[in-house]
Amino acid sequence: MKKSILWVVIIAISLSMVVMFSSLSCKPEEVAETTAAEVTEAETTAAETTAAETEAPAEKFKITILCANFDDKWMSYMHQGMEEYAATIPDIADVTLVDAKNAFETQISQAENAIAQGVDALVLVPLNTIEDSPIVDMCIDAGIPLVSVNRFLKNQDLANCYVGSDSLVAGELEMGYLAEISEGKGKVIIIQGELDHEAAINRTLGFENIMESYPEMEEVARDTCHWMRDESQVLMENWIQSGIEFDIVACNNDEGAIGAILGMQSQGLDPKPYFIGGIDATPDALDFLNKGFLDCTVFQDAYGQGKGGIEAAVNILQGKAVDDIVWIPYELVTPDDYETYKAKWE
Repeated sequence: MKKSILWVVIIAISLSMVVMFSSLSCKPEEVAETTAAEVTEAETTAAETTAAETEAPAEKFKITILCANFDDKWMSYMHQGMEEYAATIPDIADVTLVDAKNAFETQISQAENAIAQGVDALVLVPLNTIEDSPIVDMCIDAGIPLVSVNRFLKNQDLANCYVGSDSLVAGELEMGYLAEISEGKGKVIIIQGELDHEAAINRTLGFENIMESYPEMEEVARDTCHWMRDESQVLMENWIQSGIEFDIVACNNDEGAIGAILGMQSQGLDPKPYFIGGIDATPDALDFLNKGFLDCTVFQDAYGQGKGGIEAAVNILQGKAVDDIVWIPYELVTPDDYETYKAKWE
């Protein structure tokens, strides 16, 4: 009887211990499972919150710049300004420069290709400004903005914006200074840029406006160098060889002025006694100014125009207000200003 009771007690104790150890062995698993579930849920919630709070990056604008001529000296500085500014906004816009090589039909074709490839805006340095530009109509039909730079379009009122300088003012500044230092008298040679370019037309008109006030200033020769130094040199050499006498040389750009100076030197003439002016204030022109060969130039802010064209296009695409015309002022540069303007290019 006692043995039976003893076995009952032993069995009861054993069962109790089994239950106790079973409970102990289950609790860590339950805690582990609960903790893992809570962590997973927390991580999922955090990830969802982060994803919701982080906006997807905005799609970049595609902007094509239709350049007139990469070989043009002053234009090369403007193109550099465009590239440098574009490098500061890589998250906003992809900017591509293309060269028309001074061919109007090429520029039209480049505009068509850019639009066909889904460009968001065009920035145009036009080649022909005496006729309506078909690129304006192309942009209107495609529903994209057009910003013209440096040269004012004939149908500019249909484009979105113009960024550049007032060419008439440049001509008046140059000829006004030449008239002053020549005491308002002398025989004048005028060397022009492209005859169908707004800049050449209005700079020359500026020359004429000033000369009207000085009856003793007489024009003796005029021709175009197409903005190119070598062509201007040939013009000057031919005039000298043909016996044309002159005192003043007014040029639509610095390359024209430098070419004229080189032409004079090649024919044995010292340029210093003559009154010679240009426009752009390029580094080369400033060196000629400092040497006493060039009497004046007019600063045209190449970087400012280049940056301004892209900036206007981006602002339009972002829905910001942009003026129809953004003027970049011209500034007369004389020998006394050499250091100031040389520093602008450094």
